[in-house]
Amino acid sequence: MRFLNKITNAPNFSRGMVFLDQAMVSGSNFLIGILLVRSIGLSAYGIFTLLWMGVLFAMGLHQAFIIKPILSIAPKLGGDDQVDYLAGTHSIQYLTSGFFLILGLCIYGGVQIFSDSEFPIYIPLISMVIFCQTIHDFYRKLYLIKDHITRVFMLDSILYGGQLAGVFIFLILGKLTTITTLQIILSANILSVLVGKYKQEFSLKNYKKILIRHFHFSKWLLGTSILQWLSGNYFIIVGASILGTSAVGAIRMVQNLMGLCHILFLVMESIIPIEAARQFQAEGGNGLIRYLGKITKKLGLGFGVLLVVIAFFASPLLSLIYGSAAADYSYVAVAYALLYWFVFLGHPFRFYLRTIENTSPIFFAYCLGALFSLGFAYILLNHMGIYGLLFGLIFTQIINVGTYYFFSLRSSKITLQEIK
Repeated sequence: MRFLNKITNAPNFSRGMVFLDQAMVSGSNFLIGILLVRSIGLSAYGIFTLLWMGVLFAMGLHQAFIIKPILSIAPKLGGDDQVDYLAGTHSIQYLTSGFFLILGLCIYGGVQIFSDSEFPIYIPLISMVIFCQTIHDFYRKLYLIKDHITRVFMLDSILYGGQLAGVFIFLILGKLTTITTLQIILSANILSVLVGKYKQEFSLKNYKKILIRHFHFSKWLLGTSILQWLSGNYFIIVGASILGTSAVGAIRMVQNLMGLCHILFLVMESIIPIEAARQFQAEGGNGLIRYLGKITKKLGLGFGVLLVVIAFFASPLLSLIYGSAAADYSYVAVAYALLYWFVFLGHPFRFYLRTIENTSPIFFAYCLGALFSLGFAYILLNHMGIYGLLFGLIFTQIINVGTYYFFSLRSSKITLQEIK
């Protein structure tokens, strides 16, 4: 914990609480994944994974338009400017969440008319989960900006601890299904939003100014969010159609094991953008680059060791956690260890580009990844099966990191020249 506090330049208590919070979030998701795989099986778990992609898609758009701008803009403001900005964003947040809810219900109505599959019955629940979870995410980021870390921990305890408790109870009662799982998640979200409502005024006073600034900040990130979803998830969607939902369940099962890595990613996403903005404001481009370089080197060492351990012990880990049959998918865990190394390398580049408010390279990176996915998914999966799926996921991350590196190198030279 002292190591994390030292490299992030922040108070011990705050950073420790953030770490514990993200450990709790990832740990809860990890345990829920185990319970679902063991109770409803890989095929049903694959269906749940496909449904949850809708939530991830909406959350990606929400992150791009609301959350990422706030984390980079709010720390740069002070006094009344920050108060007015947060009040306006508070109002925009509820309008955005309401839009997701209405859109989901419209999709439900259309699908009910034109489809006879089982998926329409899940859409209202998914829409309501998206409505609540986007608001929850907004509130927790406001508390992070204000350094109210204990409040963040309380909200996440309600949401993720509530989900885990509900899933466990329904499992004991023998009533755990895809529908009841979504109902449990929705109930925990509602409770979290009700308890965690941030005491921030609503205001439409400066909403036009805020919308314009957010659009300028996120115009590339919104496109990036869509392309990011396509570049990775398109392989999984195609995999479901060609290989079946059991293959998707196996992929998600290994992703759940990699939840240990998500602790670090979530901590990085919660802490580094705010501190990076402060470093950039105080010391300019030189300070920003030094800060990000220092963190990347030190965190990368520990993260690399963790990935090696996961890859080396993949078979016994999967067997222990999910049952002996899961050991057959140890090669998936090895591939994901390599994939997550490239995911880690992409983070500091994105933080740099977002801090200097030059997000177009992130869009271009995912554009290339999406083009690769759309062009080669069917070919790779038809000829290589699940190995083609894994290769496609890894190669899209290589494309991303390579693009980030090129544009970051170019932007850093421009920034340093401007400082001189």
